[in-house]
Amino acid sequence: MRTTITADRLQNLFQAFRDRNDSAFFRIAEGIIAEELAANHYNVATDLQKALGKEKKAMGNSANKVAELTALPPKDKRNGEDLLWFIDTTAAPVVLFAKPTELKISRLLQEHRRAAVLSKHGYSPKTKLLFWGPPGCGKTLTAHYLAYELGLPLGIVRLNAVISSFLGDTASHLHKVFARLKSTPMVLLLDEADALAKARDDPNDVGELKRVVNSLLQALDAFSTTNSILIAASNHQYLFDPALWRRFDDIIEFPPPTVQKREAFLKYLLNGVHFEGVVPELAKKMVSLSYADIQRVVIEAVKTMLLAEKETLKTVDVIEQLETWKTSLQSAQRRKGAKRK
Repeated sequence: MRTTITADRLQNLFQAFRDRNDSAFFRIAEGIIAEELAANHYNVATDLQKALGKEKKAMGNSANKVAELTALPPKDKRNGEDLLWFIDTTAAPVVLFAKPTELKISRLLQEHRRAAVLSKHGYSPKTKLLFWGPPGCGKTLTAHYLAYELGLPLGIVRLNAVISSFLGDTASHLHKVFARLKSTPMVLLLDEADALAKARDDPNDVGELKRVVNSLLQALDAFSTTNSILIAASNHQYLFDPALWRRFDDIIEFPPPTVQKREAFLKYLLNGVHFEGVVPELAKKMVSLSYADIQRVVIEAVKTMLLAEKETLKTVDVIEQLETWKTSLQSAQRRKGAKRK
């Protein structure tokens, strides 16, 4: 029987079965079936689908339990706004890590996949993480990647709903979010966490900030489940209250991409595009760009090519979009500086 199943896929499938992680098991299995279909192995895919269908039924369709739990996110009692929103994690995101970052992420996954081994000796996997680094360098995408690899939903805290002008409401919202995190296995991303975690000696604070930070500290201390992962992400981590740093199990940096990573990302973005040019040369010209910036520039270049009904993308076309993006960014920065004055 001819298949495209790789050893890594099988290993992940067996680990999910061993750890009784039903959602991860079904996600990986369905991914294998999709790959077999893409490779035109219809008989194999059909047989696997039938076997998976029987297994899902036998296990009480437990893969849907998380969906049921996340159907009604916690809300603001005053206006009914959702404090969390959930995104689909069934598709594997493309993430390029710096080596130190990759080692830490791999270790984190290993700890969660083998949590039972750690538990036998009185240890638990890391569950509270701080991601820091410039915008567009992979913090949010890595939260998605972790959720995908562990078969968990990804919840994102809606800061505009959590932060309230009403006295005490922000702390109450945090309590609701952490209560859901404790009761529902998930990866929870608290993006722009410095908005909630600024140092309590901020001279502009009128007292509410101290209460919010204290509430966040208490919530972190009380967070003890090993079934969920909390990720606080920040571009300004040094604004954090010093007491918060000690609450994280690990602090992971997401640096700007090196020229080698920029080159690899460009090759991924240009896959399937008829490109006439030198990718390494293009990577060098993007020295100041994040992954998000590179993607924005390349997408604009490809769209321009398509709208012009051209069949080939050239280096000069991408550089043109790069210069346009840089000009727009510089203009925005000048306006921002003028407003501060």
